[in-house]
Amino acid sequence: MKIHLLQTSVNEKNTEENFNKALDLFKNNKNIKDGIAVLPELFIPGYKEENIYEWAAKAEEVIKAFSYEAKRKNTAIILGTIAIDDDGKRYNRSIFIDENGEIVGKYNKAHLFKLLKEDIYFTKGDELPVFEYKGWKIGINICYDLRFPEGIRSLYNKGANLIILPSAWPHARTDVFKKLCFARAIENQSYFVTCNRASHSLENLTYAGNSMVIAPDGELLVECNELDDYRSAEIDINNVIEYRKQITCLEDRRSDLY
Repeated sequence: MKIHLLQTSVNEKNTEENFNKALDLFKNNKNIKDGIAVLPELFIPGYKEENIYEWAAKAEEVIKAFSYEAKRKNTAIILGTIAIDDDGKRYNRSIFIDENGEIVGKYNKAHLFKLLKEDIYFTKGDELPVFEYKGWKIGINICYDLRFPEGIRSLYNKGANLIILPSAWPHARTDVFKKLCFARAIENQSYFVTCNRASHSLENLTYAGNSMVIAPDGELLVECNELDDYRSAEIDINNVIEYRKQITCLEDRRSDLY
C-alpha cells in the first residue's frame, strides 16, 4: 500500500490559502492514485485562536471537500487534524476518509499541549481506537501524544500494525521528534508514519517538517525536507508479520509485571 505525505506549511494570516493549498495538492498531484494520503496537524487554522473557532464551525465543509476528492481519486486520506465542534465541545480531531469518500473513523487528540493553549481551545479525547482498513489495523495519535508511549502501546495491544501521527512539531525540537518517531516504530514493531507541519522558508525555520515513513525495524523509507513537500513510500503488511515472528515481543511481554 502507498503512503502519501502531504507536508504543508500554514499561513495563519490566510487560512483560505491553507485550505486551498492542501486540497489542490491532494487533488492535482498525479502521483496520488491509491493508498492513504496524510496531512499535518491543524493544517488549515494553525494555532491562532480566532482561526480555530472559525474553522471549527466550518469543519463539515472541509470534510465534504476532501471526501469528494478521495472518491474521485480512489485514495483514502487522513485529514491531519481539523478543529471541529461536536455535541457542544471542540476537538482537535483527525478524520480518516476512505477511497469511497466515507468516514472510516475519527480520533480526538488525547494529550493537549498547554504551551500552545490547546487545553483552552479543545476538549481532551478519551478513546484510542484502531481502524481496520484493507487488512491493516491502523491507530492514530497526534503530535504531543508522541511523548506518551503508553497510548501507542495501547494501540499495539489492540493489534495495530500501522501508526499514523499528524503533527505540528517545532523546528527547535526536531532531533527529539525524530528520535521519538523511530522509537515508537521499533518498540511497537509497526510501520510509523508522521506528517508534520512545514516551515515557510529556510531562513526562518519554525516547524520541523521532516515527515517520515519508518518500517517496523526502524528503517527510514522516506523523509521530507523542512519546507512544503510531497513524498510517498510503499509499505507491506507481510513485513510486519514476518518481523513480529522473528522477534516475539508481543508474546514475550510480562503482563504480570506491567
